[in-house]
Amino acid sequence: MLLPRKVEEIVISVPAHLYDLAVAATVEAGVLHVAGPPRIEGGRVSREYRVFHAQVSERVSRIEGFFRAAGERPWLVRDVSIEAGGWVEAFEKYTSEYKELEEFYEAGVQRLQEIENTLGDLRNVKAVIEPISHVDADVRRAYQETAFVGFAIGYANAKDPAALEDALSKLVEKHKIVAAVEQVDKDRYAVAIAGAPSAIAEAMQEIRRLAWTPISLPEDLPGSPRKALEKINEMLNSLVREYEEVVERLRSRLKELARYYTILVSLRHAAEILANTVRTRTFALFRGYVDTRDRKKLDKKLREALAGAYIITVLGVKKAHERAEKPPTKVDLPRIVRPFHNIVRMYGEPDPDEIVPTIFLAVTMPLIFALMFPDMGHGLLVVLFALYMMDKKSVWRPVLVILGLTSIVTGFLAGEFFGPVVSEKIGLYAFWEKLGFEAPPLSQPTYAIEHHLGEDLTRLLMFRIMSISLWLAGFMLSFGALLGVIDAWIKGEKGEAIASKLPSFIFFLSVSLPFLVTMDAARAGVIIKEALFNYGAGGVLQAIVWWGVIVSLFWKMLGDPILAAVEGESALHALGHSFMEAYEMLAMAISNIPSFLRILGLGLAHAGLMMGFAQLYYIMANGGSIIGITGGIIVYAIGNLMVAALEAVIAIAHSIRLHFYEWFNKFYSGQGIPFTPVRLEGVRIILRGHA
Repeated sequence: MLLPRKVEEIVISVPAHLYDLAVAATVEAGVLHVAGPPRIEGGRVSREYRVFHAQVSERVSRIEGFFRAAGERPWLVRDVSIEAGGWVEAFEKYTSEYKELEEFYEAGVQRLQEIENTLGDLRNVKAVIEPISHVDADVRRAYQETAFVGFAIGYANAKDPAALEDALSKLVEKHKIVAAVEQVDKDRYAVAIAGAPSAIAEAMQEIRRLAWTPISLPEDLPGSPRKALEKINEMLNSLVREYEEVVERLRSRLKELARYYTILVSLRHAAEILANTVRTRTFALFRGYVDTRDRKKLDKKLREALAGAYIITVLGVKKAHERAEKPPTKVDLPRIVRPFHNIVRMYGEPDPDEIVPTIFLAVTMPLIFALMFPDMGHGLLVVLFALYMMDKKSVWRPVLVILGLTSIVTGFLAGEFFGPVVSEKIGLYAFWEKLGFEAPPLSQPTYAIEHHLGEDLTRLLMFRIMSISLWLAGFMLSFGALLGVIDAWIKGEKGEAIASKLPSFIFFLSVSLPFLVTMDAARAGVIIKEALFNYGAGGVLQAIVWWGVIVSLFWKMLGDPILAAVEGESALHALGHSFMEAYEMLAMAISNIPSFLRILGLGLAHAGLMMGFAQLYYIMANGGSIIGITGGIIVYAIGNLMVAALEAVIAIAHSIRLHFYEWFNKFYSGQGIPFTPVRLEGVRIILRGHA
């Protein structure tokens, strides 16, 4: 749970004539992470199977595109049987069997693409002519000649309207024509000119110098902007209806597509083994990694399929640094925290010998988010959004539910339910007053301002949230540095653990200890100030801070050079490197600890915004009129929705940032390879001609 599962490397050897059965049994076992082909003299990898792997992978990608076109995620079905004489034969058999289905989807997807392209073109034309849709003259060509008058219309770009009008005035006077100008958006103007045909022909040459572009309509549209716009709207509506009809037709056969997709995915899993197998005339070998708990399951499957005609050679569990090839990482987590591992994977998969931070993140991320976003009502909106507006398969759905629930808890402690107005109406403030609290335990300084409770309480509430923010900073930074020591030791890098990681832990713990012990930002600041300016005099904490910082900095600078000298390497080169690491450690403390004040800042911003909308409500409802009260309620409701949506996204982003940039860099590398076994669920493989 805190460390990845142990995976061992194995090599499977089978007689050549039983190879297909061995592959089928391995895929059905679903526990082997396939690695590259083993090296053996006289053996070779089948080119046919490499081509087969590429073909089936391409087919799988194509089918996934069909699902996306139908607006669905690809899914696998159960109770599927694959029957054939061999793997390539199976691929050819089922691609032939489902040929009509592929053609059906290819035609549908192609039509959707055509419609999308046409819609894009029409919308571009619509954007051009919509500003001048009141014009009912033929503007298909920039210059239209009739018996009496010439006419042209187009767009000019001009940052200075006065300069444009002045240039047109000169043009009108010179050629004895008339001109009309209408602004359609910023720096863009519709310019029309009319007059004698010969004069318009001459004027058009000059007006182009004003960045004027004549409007040109496609031949299949009327020349009149008004009529063209009507025609475009008709075509857009028709195409949108057709698009929806095509999508509906594609969705009508998704069950067939899912069955075909399941078969292809199964064949692709088999192809992963086939493409990484070394074969000789008499036997075949392939290798991979398996969880030490699951080797017996694989052994049982092979024994049942091959009647004991196989050999599993166990190469054992080795640390990542002991191998040229990095083993995959298999993470085993409780169900409730698994969704948070997707956030960890955004940073990177853990190494095989590295602490998995998911358990810790599943606690600290909801806590930090909820402190930034303390409102029972807004937390409830996050939960409802996740449950009813998000795809059930979305990896973010359970995460948002947990984040929303923790916000409900902190919102209760902060005395907030859809901001001050609703909180007061439902008696949430009165509840905390009856319990003897002058203000709710986690309330923001805005609470004291709203209730006119004085500057002292405002300052107290401010320092309370600040103290919580800095306590979390001290805990996470020192704990992260401790995990760095443990990680290095587990990986077998004991010299690195003692020479570099341990002084980092001592440094961050020393700096953080005043916040951790006092839980008072002001008092902790005084202790750190006294420690640094009085050289550790003034008390036990001051001495710990001073000597911890001094010892850890010197330890950090000298640890690597001493280790390098012991190992016979360049101590001078190591000294330069360790000096930079010491400087970086010092810079981290200066930047990382204040960075956690964003918890205070975002919580205060959230409360401040809601206080602003509350004031708008009170102003509008102050007169007691129905219109004023109704308008105030609408404004306050819209404000709640805006704040909930905006602040939730911001709080999630900053919570992730604090973990990735302030915490993970103390101990976590995230450079592992995910453990991805070839696996089938609910699929049976029957290879004819094999006993």
